[in-house]
Amino acid sequence: MDRWDDREKADDLNNDGVDLCDQGQFEEAIKCFDEAIRLNPEDKLVWFHKGLSLCELENYDGAITCFDEAIKIDSKFSLPWNNRGRALLELERYEEAIACFDEAIRLNPQYDDAWCFKGVILFGQEKFQESITCFDEAIRIYPEFAFALNHRGAAMLHLEQFEGTIFYFNKAIRLDPEFANAWHNKGMVLYESAEYEEAIACYDNAIRLNPEYDDTWHKKGMVLYYLREFDEAIKCYNQAIMLNSDSPDSWHNKGMTFEQLGKHAEAITCFDQAISLKGGLDESE
Repeated sequence: MDRWDDREKADDLNNDGVDLCDQGQFEEAIKCFDEAIRLNPEDKLVWFHKGLSLCELENYDGAITCFDEAIKIDSKFSLPWNNRGRALLELERYEEAIACFDEAIRLNPQYDDAWCFKGVILFGQEKFQESITCFDEAIRIYPEFAFALNHRGAAMLHLEQFEGTIFYFNKAIRLDPEFANAWHNKGMVLYESAEYEEAIACYDNAIRLNPEYDDTWHKKGMVLYYLREFDEAIKCYNQAIMLNSDSPDSWHNKGMTFEQLGKHAEAITCFDQAISLKGGLDESE
């Protein structure tokens, strides 16, 4: 009878922990999960939920330990395999992460999240066509997966497949109007098709949502350069450089803009900085 009482108490504590997670109180939630594990260490869901909480606190090694415990209890439980992969992705242990996503997919071929994040790793490895295959599977399973739609479009951009790409960004934005990266990527497509005013509107939305992303400021500066709005372009390059002073492209394009303004000394200073940074990058490669 005591054993059943312990299980009931553990279930209640697990539910309390999940409620605390929903409120963003992850450290308090972990206390509930720890007590639930003490009462019933064979509960795979409690280990899984504790792992999710540790991920939220960016304790990825601790999370992996919890997911391992859940898998040890039930090796066919696809959720911890997927989230183990997510934690390994954060730790940049990419091949191990792919192995976890593959196992999650083997156990549940309809696992859209596992397909998507396998695609994210392949995207980061510049295996863009392979990543598209994964994103397509994720989108087939869950057609309103904004994150996968955006990454599918981004992979097409890297392959210079511009025709039809904007569809994916438009759908991602329709599903999530606050998706800064989708606005940024849509701006890139419009820039490539010389629709400069429309591109600026997209970059402005991206900046409103994420003003700390230097590349959006840089890309907006490029559009303003082509519109011959050189003073405004300089402001954008300055912001990009303030956020990331190690970008040779921002320094170079700022120099090009100063040239257009006839400010040759300022241009040379920028070009020198770009050359210095590019040399440093080449040496580190």
